Order: sequence, then structure tokens, then C-alpha cells
Amino acid sequence: MRKKKKAKEAALLSLYRRNSQTGNIIIDVALDRYLEFFHEWDNAVFKKRDLNPELAEFLDICSEDIPLSKQFDVHFHIKNIALDSEKEKLIIASYHNYYTALKKLEDRKVKRIARFSVILFVIALGFIFLNLIANARAGNQLLPKVLLEGLLIGGWVFMWEALHMLFFDILEPFKRKRELKRFLNAEITFSSEIDKGV
Repeated sequence: MRKKKKAKEAALLSLYRRNSQTGNIIIDVALDRYLEFFHEWDNAVFKKRDLNPELAEFLDICSEDIPLSKQFDVHFHIKNIALDSEKEKLIIASYHNYYTALKKLEDRKVKRIARFSVILFVIALGFIFLNLIANARAGNQLLPKVLLEGLLIGGWVFMWEALHMLFFDILEPFKRKRELKRFLNAEITFSSEIDKGV
């Protein structure tokens, strides 16, 4: 099973070039013009413009191919246009703004899950504590016993939900944060090739 996984990983990684200096995997992106980097309906200032959704999806798919333990770089190849360092700076700034914003969203999600699990944990402790206090005072009547059992069961259900959120639901945002950190650490490079026939 492990050999199959390694073979599949090696096959996927063979689709990408490697940076000879750093050993990082290179994700190559071909653009017909610089503006293809941006969302076509977003008319905001360059630094605040969104990435083209298809480009963002392509980069996410490539990131999924590459194990989290490996760093990648992104190389944009602009066709039939001379390189423009000002536009490249704007694209790099926009790229970093986009992935920084996504990382902040994941940070908020992690905090929200942690806060909600703490609230559930406190409610669970409250139910269990109420059960203990009321159990000491309750007689052998059926209705109070049923209510007390309900309190105990409710306490354990809230406790389970709090632990489930804290140890399972939080894993996906943590993984996404690691992916986004890798996007933010990626070196962005550009190249151009002008076709003489154009």
C-alpha cells in the first residue's frame, strides 16, 4: 500500500519541473497577457484585485498534487509580450494579498471552532455538575430521576461535541492553513517569449 502511494506521488511530481538551486517544485502557468492573472469582473485597484478563479483553482489542484512536506514556486510564462517589471510587482502584491486574506479566513475559522468547543465544554461541565448536585438531593421518584439522567446524557453529548470539534473539525482548517502558508512562501517568477511571427 505504501509503495503504491509513493509510486503515485512520484508519478504526479514527475509532471513538474524542479528549481535546480532550491530543489523546490515549480508550478508553470502560461498566460496570454498579464491581465489574465486577475478576475475579469474585478475592477478594483491592481493590488486589491482577486485572482482569476480558474487560475486559483489550477494552483489549488497543483498544490494538492504536491505533498505538504515539499515547497513549490510559481512561474508565470507570458506569451508574446515583453516582460514588464511594474506589472510583475503588482501581480506579486495581488497574489500575496489574495493568499494572506485566505489565510486570515482560516485563522478566524480555527478561532471560531476553538471558541465554540470551549463554550460547549463549559455547558457540558455545567450539566454534569447540575446532575451531581441534584442527584444528591433527589429522592426515588421517577420524574426527577429521568430529568437527572437527561442532564447527564446531555452533558456527555455536549462534551463529545466539544472534543469532536477540538480534535477533528479543526484538522481541515489547520491543513488548509499549512497549504496557504506554502503559497505565501512560494517564489513568484516570470518569463516571456515573443513569437517572431506575431
